[in-house]
Amino acid sequence: MAHPLADPPQLFARFDSDNLSSGAARARFESFVTDLVKVQWVDAMTVSARNHNDWGIDTFVGDLGGGDVSIWQSKYFLEWQDDSPQSQVRDSFKSASTKAEENGYRIVEWTLVVPAVLHPKQMKWFQAWAGRTRRSSGTRITIWQGDTLRHRLMSAEAFEVRREYFPHTMDPVIPDAPDVAFTEDYTAFDDALFVRQLHAAGFTETSAACGMYFATEALRRDLEAKQSAKELQALRTVQLDVHGVWETRFNEHAAGASADGRMHTLYRIVIDEAGQVPDAPGLSLQRAHKQGAAHILVEDHRAGWVTHWRDVAAQHAAEAQQLFADGHDGDDVMAKGSHDEPRDSEEVVA
Repeated sequence: MAHPLADPPQLFARFDSDNLSSGAARARFESFVTDLVKVQWVDAMTVSARNHNDWGIDTFVGDLGGGDVSIWQSKYFLEWQDDSPQSQVRDSFKSASTKAEENGYRIVEWTLVVPAVLHPKQMKWFQAWAGRTRRSSGTRITIWQGDTLRHRLMSAEAFEVRREYFPHTMDPVIPDAPDVAFTEDYTAFDDALFVRQLHAAGFTETSAACGMYFATEALRRDLEAKQSAKELQALRTVQLDVHGVWETRFNEHAAGASADGRMHTLYRIVIDEAGQVPDAPGLSLQRAHKQGAAHILVEDHRAGWVTHWRDVAAQHAAEAQQLFADGHDGDDVMAKGSHDEPRDSEEVVA
């Protein structure tokens, strides 16, 4: 949703505040003008040359090879209350006209684009100069000043230009969270470490935990298959946050653990807080994905639900190795969720 646009002086001052130098602000304004022109003239383009030898062209439509050309000349004047900009305007038009004559094309229209709103005296000067110049050169001369630019930004066609250059005037785009993948067969996780850790903590029902694990692991594999590096990094960022939640709460509860190492409220608190971890930039997640990240941490030998969780993980790994040594299919063991060694940190699911 778009919000009301500020008046031109305040609106276009953003180019100064959003950039580190006046040169960067001018360059950003020129890009903005080109994109705004392209809303109506889709074949509009720009040119670039070293030492600013760009033939007096910022944005143009037409044929530089000998045809008719329309030019938009950007001048980053935030104010125009006196005569000082006049010489720059005359020089810019003269430069463009000279290059057109040298290279055999004709400027049929030349539009000056400024973020300022002209003082009445300066608008009178511009219109008089434009009329004289048109009579002598044959080129129609117009101006897009701040109020013209603001009005163009309000059109539906300029929606994406507005979002690009004035995002503070738009509601943020919140991407849809990926769907939660489901499975009805929880037997695949009977031998998984994260299930064993839950059993060690006294939990007998683990189907919901298996569903959370499956959803997050399925999402990770899907993003890896798509080679979605940005989204995978967002997943890892969320995993780190979930790990921080577990670590903080574990340290708080460990001192009050029972003789068998159980901390009766640890799991409930961690799973609840994991589901509330903020999304990382680039990926919106459902609550189940974030909760599944906690179970994947446990599966990767990086967390647990009892004080002696490392011993539980070590025993689980030893038993898996023994099964393999006794002739069982190692792939079958892995298919049920057992990880003999933690995954590399670069492959951790968030």
